[in-house]
Amino acid sequence: MQTLFYDTPAAARTAYEAQALPVLHKIVSAKSTSPGVSCQRCKIAGCCSALERIDGFLGQAHRGHATRSVSARDLEIYEKCPAQWHLTSANLPTESESSSASERGRKIHTWLAMTHMSNRGCSPGGIDSSDGSSAPSIDEEEYSEVRDYIFQHVNSCALGQGARVIASEAPIYGYDAKADVIIASKPDLLYIDSDETFVIRETKTTTLDIPQNANEAFDKFFSIPWLLNLFASGYRGPYQSENARLELEVLTPEEGRVFTWDLSDSGLLRMAKAEVRLRARAWHRDTTWSSTPGAHCKWCPVRQWCPDASTAGEADEYDAERAPGR
Repeated sequence: MQTLFYDTPAAARTAYEAQALPVLHKIVSAKSTSPGVSCQRCKIAGCCSALERIDGFLGQAHRGHATRSVSARDLEIYEKCPAQWHLTSANLPTESESSSASERGRKIHTWLAMTHMSNRGCSPGGIDSSDGSSAPSIDEEEYSEVRDYIFQHVNSCALGQGARVIASEAPIYGYDAKADVIIASKPDLLYIDSDETFVIRETKTTTLDIPQNANEAFDKFFSIPWLLNLFASGYRGPYQSENARLELEVLTPEEGRVFTWDLSDSGLLRMAKAEVRLRARAWHRDTTWSSTPGAHCKWCPVRQWCPDASTAGEADEYDAERAPGR
């Protein structure tokens, strides 16, 4: 039990007028829109002009049981464990910390976003500083951890030579009226190339091997068919260009490579649409969100809320007993 307020009714009224009332006035008088995952609870999401119209994005024939929001990452979590997606989407407190790979990606994306939004390309002279001073959003220690990845990025930086940044790490929200679902995407970079081509670029970091070709990259990173399907569903971004392409930059400490997809390829867009439709089918119809206990339970951020957490624990103990040397 915790006491949040203990005073007279008059003091409560004074506190309300000073702290709560201004916020309420701001909400009631607001005229601007701010799309986000909360759109799934909005009664007028279907007619909101701030949401991109991308009917048929999920490729589902019927509406779901309730308006929900979904991203590529959400579907990846759902495939691993429906309960984890459901409990995470409920905004429950989490316990586990981010993995080292997630932290590494966050630091690199932060550095790139800050640098790119200055509308200058990344050059060796601009990053050859051990304190990362060209992007003060990360400190010296953080910069030293990701410096090798950033150096690999220099050779494939999209900016410079007439390219112009539209947005970096900016979320895109749309509404699929056929499925009654808010579609959430967050491309790493939107920019206009020197030939006036609108480009979406994704950046991935890994310690594993880089895909050998675009087909392998398409299969490995679900964000690629997801973003291709964004275009297939009608999205053209804030810059209405006749030409557009999708880029994927994959970085390791030793090398970097960029894959591209031509968004005028109708066969490619159909393949992307099919990939999204198949991955979204079970999620769209699910109403039970059953758990699938396994090794991933050890790193589940909402394990404390899972009704099958004990089952997962028993599985962990069983695996430990069968380990070599036992």
